[in-house]
Amino acid sequence: MAAPEPSDSSDDATQPRRPRVDDTTGYGVAMTFVAGVLLALAYYGWLAIRGPYGLGQALPEPFYLLAIALLFVVELLNSRRAGLVVAIARAMAVAALYGALFVLAVEGGAYIMDDPAVFLENFVGVTVVAISLVAAALVYVTYLTVVEAS
Repeated sequence: MAAPEPSDSSDDATQPRRPRVDDTTGYGVAMTFVAGVLLALAYYGWLAIRGPYGLGQALPEPFYLLAIALLFVVELLNSRRAGLVVAIARAMAVAALYGALFVLAVEGGAYIMDDPAVFLENFVGVTVVAISLVAAALVYVTYLTVVEAS
């Protein structure tokens, strides 16, 4: 039985492409780094809210709403060339994701300031920051893969 010959009609456009370094932007890398740091602090915010503190201990809750609104507006203006529906969807996603991270990160920062041992003991804080940065980078590469595939 003869082996099937490769098809000459295969198109490079139909083949999935891995993200490359030139696919990244300064904005994307900066947001990834910020997300990693916020994620690390948000971990401690989650511990604080579930443990000794409640939401709103670090800042009054209206300031959290203001920060989320600012995130929405900045991303809406940044995405305006993508079309109205895409810009609003991206702004909502960024405001929800980074807003939640911001709220938890502020609470986590206050928790660490009140009790630095939770961050410094056995260098657990360094581990949390490292894992958070890797997680944020993986999310960014996944985002690039999905965007390039579509």
